[in-house]
Amino acid sequence: MLIEGNYIDLQYFGAIKSFLSLINQTNCNFLPSVAYQKSLHLNRARLVGANGPLLLTVPLIGGRDKKQVLRDVQISYTEPWQRTHWRGIQSAYRKSPWFEDYAPGMEQLFKRREKFLLDLNLKTTQWALDRMKLKIAIMAETENLHTGKHTTDIQQFSVSTELHYPAYQQVFADRFGFIPNLSILDLLFCKGPQSAGYLHSIHLL
Repeated sequence: MLIEGNYIDLQYFGAIKSFLSLINQTNCNFLPSVAYQKSLHLNRARLVGANGPLLLTVPLIGGRDKKQVLRDVQISYTEPWQRTHWRGIQSAYRKSPWFEDYAPGMEQLFKRREKFLLDLNLKTTQWALDRMKLKIAIMAETENLHTGKHTTDIQQFSVSTELHYPAYQQVFADRFGFIPNLSILDLLFCKGPQSAGYLHSIHLL
């Protein structure tokens, strides 16, 4: 998601579009005190597997509809979702060109039990940036959001744009064709070191 004023939504292995506002920045902020909104899908990663779309969802304590601010949203571990997610990623991308290069470090992310969704999303975002060799400081905005400087509705930062995503070779393109704007994981496993360059190639329609 493109955000005005160098603000981002921290997503779980965010969509390719969510990284576009980062590629020309040296620092960027996120807003931990905004109301958590399920419509932003901050706990989901959209991939594609052998059977079609693969949606990985991090379960939350109290469910997605619980009213709370983003920094207080906690992850549920009543089910082994980390193992499920990792197996799903392995199944979908083990034949991709760059899986063997990135898998060992990525697997470590699924061995940690982060308490808060925000911490998990920050780590997955930073992991992706490191793989693309993008040095960007991501910091929490600490100013009181009720001063009028910022809105408490993060969706108001969103810029509605139509983008052209150049096709790249995806693992299951022979079955489903090219699917744009998947999780950044799809781009990394398929394009490797060229991922940052691909982000620069995305343009407005």
